[in-house]
Order: sequence, then C-alpha cells, then structure tokens
Amino acid sequence: MMNKRRLHRELLKQQLFSYDWSNTPVNKMILVELDYKQITCQTEGPDGLTHWKYSSSALEGLIERMNYEVESNPDYDLIIIDKSEKRY
Repeated sequence: MMNKRRLHRELLKQQLFSYDWSNTPVNKMILVELDYKQITCQTEGPDGLTHWKYSSSALEGLIERMNYEVESNPDYDLIIIDKSEKRY
C-alpha cells in the first residue's frame, strides 16, 4: 500500500506528464541566485518543460558556469538575484 506522500507525488507526476503543452508560450531563462550560489536553467513551451540546477561552493565557479550558460544559450533571459546582505 502506498503512503499519502508517495501517492501525492505520483498524482503530480501523472498530471505533469499528461499536461497539454501545445499552447504554452515559450519561456527560456537562466536564474542565478547568488545568496544560494546556484543556477537554474529552465525552458517551457510547446515541446514541454526542462529544468535543472547547478550549485557551487565558490562564487568564482558559479560565475564561470553562468558565463558558459549565457554564451551557450544567448536566447535565454538572464535573471540574477542577490538577497543576501553581504555584497561581493
């Protein structure tokens, strides 16, 4: 017997895979969160959804990856968020 959490997850997964993406506008973005030192690349549109994250313990590694992603994906929107009080 499935527990409630697992069942909920399975239902969400079924909804995601059966969603009609054909009318979804194309959205491509690279989200850089400096306070968490992570990058999220996401696309959604008629072809579906992709989403992945990259994180680094060093700010330099994060910036290198950001530059790589921006050069590789010039048609993506770049969004940089820094909620920390410490300024770099």
